[in-house]
Amino acid sequence: MFELRRDPITGWWSAIVTDRSFEHSSFAVEALPVEGSHCRHCDEAPTEDDDRVRRVTLRTDAFHRIDPAKDQAAQMAMSEVQASSGSWEILVGPRGHHESLAEARPQLAVNLLRGLRDTMREIGEQPLAEGEQRYVQAVQSYGRQAGSRSQHLNLELYAIPQIPHWVAEEIGGGARHMISRRACVWCGLAKAEEEAGERLIFADEAFVVFAPAAARSAFELMIVPREHAADFTSLDDDAIAACRATVQRALLTLGALGDPPYNLFLHTAPAGERLDQTFHWHWELHPRLRVIAGLERATALAVNPAAPEYAAEVLRSQLHRSAG
Repeated sequence: MFELRRDPITGWWSAIVTDRSFEHSSFAVEALPVEGSHCRHCDEAPTEDDDRVRRVTLRTDAFHRIDPAKDQAAQMAMSEVQASSGSWEILVGPRGHHESLAEARPQLAVNLLRGLRDTMREIGEQPLAEGEQRYVQAVQSYGRQAGSRSQHLNLELYAIPQIPHWVAEEIGGGARHMISRRACVWCGLAKAEEEAGERLIFADEAFVVFAPAAARSAFELMIVPREHAADFTSLDDDAIAACRATVQRALLTLGALGDPPYNLFLHTAPAGERLDQTFHWHWELHPRLRVIAGLERATALAVNPAAPEYAAEVLRSQLHRSAG
């Protein structure tokens, strides 16, 4: 039986399987390595074994935007420089670092997140064309099933010349909640999940980590900072260090599923947008444990075979085993 649950931020619905119990091993999926033994990032890295992170631009003018209101053939004929904008960049760890982010040395993980903040700041300060928007999407993919292109420890950044639909829906949901309740919806969610405990994975001084009630994928996690802030780039170095500890701890809980593929991504305020009251930056962690099926493709209704309450119980147990 499916239980339909509505996300309090976006309004999107999920179908949660609640009447079946599973052994958590039935969800265990091993991340497949990216094929090939050659690593270009190792070849290009300095020989010193330290914790420095390099910024590599993979493509400039990475996104070609088509306006359906205009003649498409004419737009496709435009030169790449005229028609495209944005960029695709990657932050990579030192030579030989093919470990997961969860297993990275603390200082190296801090440097990755600090590099992410600084790069996002720099991109956000670049001038925009008239009428153009910019959103910098940070993604960490692990395993071939999650779309990883390299075994090398990395974070990808995409400067997109529009606000992605998912983020736009979150911005709208945050604004609606602020108007109706005079409060931040993410602050309220984090507080409620910590107090209820059923879907809580763990909470520390700076963050609350929980399985969202209307999770769209099995064992999905949300990492919400306690301190209200719209923009990840506003974090100082101490906050980055705290963020590192929480993100790595959250990733380690996935050990309950073996060594699964996943996508970790950041949702933050778009570059240049003042959303101080209505938005709240956060991480989302989505293990890639199954193939999207026909119902989901046909309806865009997410089907989650692992109820968030069950997922939280499994991940909490892994946390306790790791601590012991």
